[in-house]
Amino acid sequence: MTANDNATEPQDDLDPASAEAGLPIAYVADLLVMPGAKPVAVVASPSGADGSTATVMLARAIAELARSVVLVDMTATGAPSRLMVSDESLPGIMDLLTGDAAFGETIHRDRLSTAHIVPQGVGSGHRVSGVLERLVMVLGALSGSYDTVLLEFGAANPAEISRILKYVDADILLSVPDGDPEVLREAETAFRASGHSQIIPMVSAAKP
Repeated sequence: MTANDNATEPQDDLDPASAEAGLPIAYVADLLVMPGAKPVAVVASPSGADGSTATVMLARAIAELARSVVLVDMTATGAPSRLMVSDESLPGIMDLLTGDAAFGETIHRDRLSTAHIVPQGVGSGHRVSGVLERLVMVLGALSGSYDTVLLEFGAANPAEISRILKYVDADILLSVPDGDPEVLREAETAFRASGHSQIIPMVSAAKP
Protein backbone atom coordinates (compact mmCIF):
# COMPACT_ATOMS: atom_id res chain seq x y z
CA MET A 1 0.00 0.00 0.00
CA THR A 2 1.74 3.11 -1.22
CA ALA A 3 0.84 6.53 -2.52
CA ASN A 4 0.47 5.19 -6.01
CA ASP A 5 -0.46 1.94 -7.70
CA ASN A 6 3.06 0.52 -7.36
CA ALA A 7 2.89 -0.93 -3.86
CA THR A 8 6.17 -1.64 -2.12
CA GLU A 9 6.98 -5.33 -1.90
CA PRO A 10 6.88 -5.70 1.91
CA GLN A 11 3.22 -4.74 1.97
CA ASP A 12 2.03 -7.39 -0.46
CA ASP A 13 1.78 -9.94 2.38
CA LEU A 14 -0.37 -7.81 4.68
CA ASP A 15 -3.53 -9.44 5.91
CA PRO A 16 -6.40 -7.36 4.43
CA ALA A 17 -8.45 -7.44 7.64
CA SER A 18 -5.48 -6.31 9.75
CA ALA A 19 -4.60 -3.54 7.32
CA GLU A 20 -8.18 -2.26 7.30
CA ALA A 21 -8.28 -2.16 11.12
CA GLY A 22 -4.95 -0.36 11.27
CA LEU A 23 -1.36 -1.43 11.73
CA PRO A 24 0.63 -0.96 14.96
CA ILE A 25 3.41 1.62 15.01
CA ALA A 26 6.18 -0.97 15.23
CA TYR A 27 4.83 -2.76 12.14
CA VAL A 28 4.65 0.47 10.16
CA ALA A 29 8.23 1.30 11.20
CA ASP A 30 9.35 -2.07 9.82
CA LEU A 31 7.52 -1.41 6.56
CA LEU A 32 9.12 1.98 6.07
CA VAL A 33 12.68 0.67 6.45
CA MET A 34 12.34 -2.43 4.28
CA PRO A 35 14.08 -2.55 0.88
CA GLY A 36 11.89 -0.89 -1.73
CA ALA A 37 10.11 1.43 0.70
CA LYS A 38 9.77 5.04 -0.40
CA PRO A 39 12.08 7.52 1.35
CA VAL A 40 9.22 9.94 2.07
CA ALA A 41 6.02 9.23 3.99
CA VAL A 42 3.27 11.84 4.17
CA VAL A 43 1.29 11.52 7.40
CA ALA A 44 -2.23 12.79 8.04
CA SER A 45 -3.58 12.75 11.59
CA PRO A 46 -7.35 13.32 11.31
CA SER A 47 -7.87 13.40 15.09
CA GLY A 48 -5.18 16.02 15.62
CA ALA A 49 -2.52 16.04 18.33
CA ASP A 50 -2.90 12.41 19.40
CA GLY A 51 -2.22 11.31 15.83
CA SER A 52 0.80 13.61 15.64
CA THR A 53 2.06 12.10 18.90
CA ALA A 54 1.85 8.65 17.33
CA THR A 55 3.90 9.94 14.39
CA VAL A 56 6.60 11.06 16.83
CA MET A 57 6.53 7.53 18.26
CA LEU A 58 6.92 6.20 14.72
CA ALA A 59 9.99 8.37 14.14
CA ARG A 60 11.54 7.08 17.35
CA ALA A 61 10.68 3.49 16.43
CA ILE A 62 12.47 3.91 13.09
CA ALA A 63 15.48 5.40 14.90
CA GLU A 64 15.57 2.33 17.16
CA LEU A 65 15.97 0.23 14.01
CA ALA A 66 19.29 2.04 13.45
CA ARG A 67 17.91 4.02 10.50
CA SER A 68 18.28 7.74 10.00
CA VAL A 69 14.92 9.50 10.17
CA VAL A 70 13.72 13.10 10.21
CA LEU A 71 10.22 14.35 11.00
CA VAL A 72 9.10 17.59 9.34
CA ASP A 73 6.41 19.36 11.37
CA MET A 74 3.84 20.75 8.93
CA THR A 75 1.05 20.81 11.52
CA ALA A 76 -0.91 23.91 12.48
CA THR A 77 -0.51 23.13 16.19
CA GLY A 78 3.22 22.34 16.38
CA ALA A 79 2.47 19.25 18.51
CA PRO A 80 5.42 17.17 17.20
CA SER A 81 7.82 20.07 17.78
CA ARG A 82 6.79 20.39 21.43
CA LEU A 83 7.35 16.68 21.98
CA MET A 84 10.74 16.46 20.32
CA VAL A 85 12.48 19.75 21.24
CA SER A 86 12.32 21.82 24.40
CA ASP A 87 12.77 25.24 22.77
CA GLU A 88 9.75 26.40 20.76
CA SER A 89 11.72 29.32 19.32
CA LEU A 90 14.03 27.12 17.27
CA PRO A 91 14.01 27.81 13.50
CA GLY A 92 12.08 25.25 11.50
CA ILE A 93 10.30 24.49 8.27
CA MET A 94 8.40 27.79 8.09
CA ASP A 95 11.61 29.78 8.53
CA LEU A 96 13.27 27.67 5.85
CA LEU A 97 10.41 28.24 3.41
CA THR A 98 10.54 31.99 3.94
CA GLY A 99 14.33 32.08 3.55
CA ASP A 100 14.79 33.35 7.12
CA ALA A 101 16.94 30.37 8.12
CA ALA A 102 19.57 28.24 6.40
CA PHE A 103 18.89 24.55 5.80
CA GLY A 104 21.27 23.32 8.48
CA GLU A 105 19.83 25.69 11.07
CA THR A 106 16.42 24.05 10.91
CA ILE A 107 17.41 20.44 11.66
CA HIS A 108 17.50 19.50 15.34
CA ARG A 109 17.97 16.37 17.44
CA ASP A 110 15.03 14.73 19.14
CA ARG A 111 15.49 14.99 22.89
CA LEU A 112 14.67 11.30 23.47
CA SER A 113 16.14 9.46 20.48
CA THR A 114 18.56 9.67 17.58
CA ALA A 115 15.77 10.88 15.30
CA HIS A 116 15.93 14.42 13.94
CA ILE A 117 13.17 16.98 13.54
CA VAL A 118 12.58 20.04 11.42
CA PRO A 119 10.19 21.79 13.81
CA GLN A 120 7.33 24.08 12.93
CA GLY A 121 9.47 27.18 13.39
CA VAL A 122 8.30 30.74 13.87
CA GLY A 123 7.96 31.98 10.29
CA SER A 124 4.81 32.28 8.17
CA GLY A 125 5.76 30.13 5.20
CA HIS A 126 2.18 29.77 3.96
CA ARG A 127 2.15 33.46 3.09
CA VAL A 128 5.12 33.24 0.75
CA SER A 129 4.74 32.62 -2.95
CA GLY A 130 6.29 29.46 -4.29
CA VAL A 131 5.96 27.56 -0.97
CA LEU A 132 5.04 24.29 -2.68
CA GLU A 133 8.07 24.40 -4.97
CA ARG A 134 10.36 25.21 -2.05
CA LEU A 135 8.90 22.40 0.04
CA VAL A 136 9.45 19.90 -2.78
CA MET A 137 13.09 21.00 -2.98
CA VAL A 138 13.48 20.61 0.79
CA LEU A 139 12.03 17.11 0.69
CA GLY A 140 14.39 16.19 -2.12
CA ALA A 141 17.37 17.34 -0.08
CA LEU A 142 16.19 15.55 3.06
CA SER A 143 15.43 12.29 1.27
CA GLY A 144 18.99 12.33 -0.05
CA SER A 145 20.35 12.58 3.51
CA TYR A 146 17.98 10.38 5.53
CA ASP A 147 16.68 6.84 5.14
CA THR A 148 13.15 8.02 5.99
CA VAL A 149 11.47 11.44 5.90
CA LEU A 150 8.16 11.77 7.75
CA LEU A 151 6.09 14.77 6.70
CA GLU A 152 3.49 15.22 9.45
CA PHE A 153 0.50 17.36 8.45
CA GLY A 154 -1.73 16.85 11.49
CA ALA A 155 -5.43 17.34 10.78
CA ALA A 156 -4.88 19.12 7.45
CA ASN A 157 -7.39 18.69 4.65
CA PRO A 158 -6.52 15.66 2.45
CA ALA A 159 -7.09 17.83 -0.63
CA GLU A 160 -4.34 20.19 0.53
CA ILE A 161 -1.99 17.29 1.27
CA SER A 162 -2.66 15.87 -2.18
CA ARG A 163 -1.09 18.97 -3.74
CA ILE A 164 2.26 17.77 -2.36
CA LEU A 165 1.68 14.24 -3.62
CA LYS A 166 1.53 15.51 -7.20
CA TYR A 167 5.24 16.29 -6.97
CA VAL A 168 6.59 13.88 -4.35
CA ASP A 169 6.57 10.09 -4.62
CA ALA A 170 5.53 9.19 -1.09
CA ASP A 171 3.68 6.66 1.00
CA ILE A 172 0.49 7.95 2.65
CA LEU A 173 -0.03 7.17 6.34
CA LEU A 174 -3.17 7.80 8.36
CA SER A 175 -2.26 8.16 12.03
CA VAL A 176 -5.35 7.27 14.07
CA PRO A 177 -4.08 6.00 17.44
CA ASP A 178 -7.37 4.59 18.73
CA GLY A 179 -8.13 2.91 15.41
CA ASP A 180 -11.59 4.50 15.20
CA PRO A 181 -13.06 2.80 12.10
CA GLU A 182 -15.30 5.75 11.24
CA VAL A 183 -12.40 8.24 11.36
CA LEU A 184 -10.26 5.92 9.26
CA ARG A 185 -13.04 5.39 6.74
CA GLU A 186 -13.77 9.10 6.37
CA ALA A 187 -10.08 9.96 5.91
CA GLU A 188 -9.52 7.16 3.41
CA THR A 189 -12.59 8.27 1.45
CA ALA A 190 -11.26 11.83 1.31
CA PHE A 191 -7.89 10.67 -0.02
CA ARG A 192 -9.53 8.42 -2.60
CA ALA A 193 -11.56 11.42 -3.78
CA SER A 194 -8.22 13.14 -4.41
CA GLY A 195 -7.01 10.18 -6.46
CA HIS A 196 -5.07 8.15 -3.88
CA SER A 197 -6.24 4.60 -3.23
CA GLN A 198 -3.25 3.06 -1.47
CA ILE A 199 -3.07 4.18 2.17
CA ILE A 200 -1.44 2.77 5.31
CA PRO A 201 -3.61 3.16 8.42
CA MET A 202 -1.56 3.32 11.65
CA VAL A 203 -2.87 2.71 15.17
CA SER A 204 -1.09 2.74 18.53
CA ALA A 205 -1.11 -1.02 19.10
CA ALA A 206 -2.19 -4.28 17.53
CA LYS A 207 -5.90 -5.07 17.85
CA PRO A 208 -6.80 -8.09 20.05
